[in-house]
Amino acid sequence: MAVRYELKGHLSLIDGSTPYTGLAPIVEVLTSSEFDALKDIPEEAKDTLRGIEKAESSFIEVFSDFTLGSFAVPAKPDVSLNGNFTVPSDPDLFAFYMDRERLEFVDDGNFAASILTEIGKSGIMRRMTTGHCLYMFFKNLMVADLIWLGRLEDSMESMEEEMLDNQGKGSTAEIMGYRRLSMRLLTYYQQLASMASMLADNENKILPKEEADAFDHVSSLADRLVDRAETVNEYSGQLRELYQTRIDLRQNAIMQILTVVTVLFAPLTLITGWFGMNLNVIPGTEWKPMWMLLIVLFAVSTIALLAVFQRRNFLKKVIK
Repeated sequence: MAVRYELKGHLSLIDGSTPYTGLAPIVEVLTSSEFDALKDIPEEAKDTLRGIEKAESSFIEVFSDFTLGSFAVPAKPDVSLNGNFTVPSDPDLFAFYMDRERLEFVDDGNFAASILTEIGKSGIMRRMTTGHCLYMFFKNLMVADLIWLGRLEDSMESMEEEMLDNQGKGSTAEIMGYRRLSMRLLTYYQQLASMASMLADNENKILPKEEADAFDHVSSLADRLVDRAETVNEYSGQLRELYQTRIDLRQNAIMQILTVVTVLFAPLTLITGWFGMNLNVIPGTEWKPMWMLLIVLFAVSTIALLAVFQRRNFLKKVIK
C-alpha cells in the first residue's frame, strides 16, 4: 500500500488508497509495481526509472516537464571507541520522480518512508511544494552526517592507538571495512553535491527561483561532507598502511628468531656433518676424549655467539 502525504498546510499523512484529486501537491512512497501502475506518469519516466532504480549510484536526470533520479545511501554502522566495527552492509537503493504537483519516491524498502516520517514529525517545512519537500529530504539525509563522520574518525583513532601500543591486533576485515566505507561515503557525498547543483540550475523551470536557490545550500553542505569524507578516506589509507607495517614487523621478528636458532646450531650441524660422513677412517674418531672436546667446543661457540648477539642488542629485539 502506498504511503501518501498531502502538502496542504503541513505534511499530513492520508489514506494511500484515496484517489489523487490534484487539488493539492502530494508526496508518495510507492513500490516499483505501484509506480508502474500509475496512469498519469509519462512512459518515458517509467522506462528511465526502471533502469536506474537499482543502480548503486546517486544521480539525477532533468526532462522538460519532470525531474527524476536515484539514491544509493550508504549504511552507517554503529561505531564506538572499543575497536568493534561492523563491516558496512549494502546501501539503501531507491528513486524519485518530481513534477510541479507530485513527488514520488519509488522504494521497495522503507528507507524513504522513514525519512518522510521524520520530516513530518519535525514540522519544519515552510513551503508546501514538491520542490521544498525534496529539499528537506536532501537535508535530512545529511543533517547528522558530520557528527557521525566525527565518531567514525574517533573510532579509527582508537584502533590506531591500540595498534601503536600493541594492545589491539585489529583484523583485515575491520581495516578493509573502514576503507570500503570511507570510499563509499566520499563517492556518495560527491554525487549528492552534483545532484543538488543540477537541481539549483533548474533547467526545466519546474521549481520557483527561491526553491531552486535553496539547493545551493544543500550543495554547500554536501561539499563540506565531501571534504570531511576525504579526510576520513585518507585516514583509512594510513590505518591500512600502519596495519601492514605491523604485519611486516611481526614477520621480521619471526625471521630474527629463526636466524638466531639457525646460527646457534650451525657449529653442531658442522660437527655432526663431519663425523657423520660415510668414510672408513675419519680423523679424531678413534680418540676417546673427542666427544668431550666436541661438547666443550659446542658450548663455547654457543656462549660466544650469544655474547655477540647480546652486545649488538639483537637478542632484545628478538625477545621484544
